[in-house]
Amino acid sequence: MLTALKSFLKKNLELADQLTNAADAELIQMAAAVLFVEVMYSDHKVDERERQTVCLALQKCFSLTDKEAESLLKRAEDRIQDVTSLHEFTSLLHRNLTHEEKIGLVEQIWRIILADETIDKYEEHLVRQIAELLYLRHSEFIQAKLRVQASL
Repeated sequence: MLTALKSFLKKNLELADQLTNAADAELIQMAAAVLFVEVMYSDHKVDERERQTVCLALQKCFSLTDKEAESLLKRAEDRIQDVTSLHEFTSLLHRNLTHEEKIGLVEQIWRIILADETIDKYEEHLVRQIAELLYLRHSEFIQAKLRVQASL
């Protein structure tokens, strides 16, 4: 009886851990997607190239299919209607991403900004704010921008 109970608890705890990990992964994906969408809308013009770059960034960051990335993008667009602060999203990402992943996220944001071949002052301000909220140094913020510009 005791062995059966231990086995039952172990299976259920493992399942709970898997569900928690899946829920955390979804929250992280949504947080990044919301930041990407905020950047996309920050200059008050949405270019189709920016939308495509957001989808590509989601695919690259989270190994999503085209359809999954598009679905996440649409959910993030719906979600930003209620966003009053980036802090809830950046704090979640800060707690869950490695330093290198944070830099990679900022690089993806620069790709979104540069997709329409212009850097608007609102876009630059927003990416700078995001980088600061992710506790990245100013030099890392600039290096990310330069790497993306060199790759285009």
